[in-house]
Amino acid sequence: MLSLLYRWFRSPRSRLHEVTLGRRLGTLVLWVAAVCAAHVIAMMVLEGMALRDALWLTATTIVTVGYGDLFAKTDAGRLATVGFMYIGGIFVVASLVSALVDWRMDQQERKANGTWGWKLSNHLLLIGEPSGDAVQHLCRLVDQVRAHEDWRDTQILLLTRAFETTRLPTALADRGVVHVTGSAADATALAHAGPDRARTSLVFSSSETDREATARVLDTVLRLREAGQTTAIVAECVDVGDHDRLARLGAAQPIRVMHGYPEVAARAIVSPGSEALIEQLFTAEGDECRRIDLPRMWEGTWLDLLTRIAGAGIGTPIGYLCADTGAVLANPVGRTIRAKALFLIVGDDRQVTAARDTVRTLSL
Repeated sequence: MLSLLYRWFRSPRSRLHEVTLGRRLGTLVLWVAAVCAAHVIAMMVLEGMALRDALWLTATTIVTVGYGDLFAKTDAGRLATVGFMYIGGIFVVASLVSALVDWRMDQQERKANGTWGWKLSNHLLLIGEPSGDAVQHLCRLVDQVRAHEDWRDTQILLLTRAFETTRLPTALADRGVVHVTGSAADATALAHAGPDRARTSLVFSSSETDREATARVLDTVLRLREAGQTTAIVAECVDVGDHDRLARLGAAQPIRVMHGYPEVAARAIVSPGSEALIEQLFTAEGDECRRIDLPRMWEGTWLDLLTRIAGAGIGTPIGYLCADTGAVLANPVGRTIRAKALFLIVGDDRQVTAARDTVRTLSL
């Protein structure tokens, strides 16, 4: 009988191993409950025990404690204890413990290989992987997002095939990132990622130059909307001309692909719209950040400097080179400064004259 029970509960080819571990655990729990109930009834009928004494004897016997304060005295009671508890109960309890261990190990393994169905909500969903050193880029992105006070405790889930044959890198796991192996085209993987419960999603472009990568981003955006995501989707786009198409298809924030600068994507997530300003600073078109070297040191308040430069229509001061320390300081609100160079955001139409106009405006 023990051999039959063992094969039924433990054999990899048994019926129980063909179903989920959850069903296996449920079956074992019901078996233990049935055996215990049968033994309690047997002790009440054969030994004349009160219900509480029968429960106590059953509980101490099945866990092999056996305090000795209660025990079966009749042959029928002893036979019932042997039959119900030692054969049908204790062995199954051991199997139950083994099944619990297997269930826990299975959970850990599925989480490690990206097949676990996470039940996250209000999380940041990252889809795909950036080109180049993906791990370094993702780590920097996570750090930038978590640095914002409103996103410090937000859970982050990565839906990607980048770690399909390996476990999630320690650098990401240590940052609390979890992952699902797959893509938005995989319905099961997408369901495990929970886009309908996400706070925001970021769709990576697989390339910084190949326009076909944008087509895949477009497809992912559509799948996210079809999966029920109603919150913002940040989508990387190779060609600026495709921004409008992404926006029409439901991507709230199309952004330029800049895999060397994850800070841009982080800004789009935590401060929507600010990424557009940063993008302009990285291109030759539009506004640029210009360094204006001054013929001699300028001393005064930051407010005075802002008023003069912006009032003259030259540009917007964002920082200065300190004459005393040589450090570049940004937005020193409320301070008196000693500057030997200024950093301004200057529009296309003022690039040529910006330096000359700044020196003239500051009376240098």
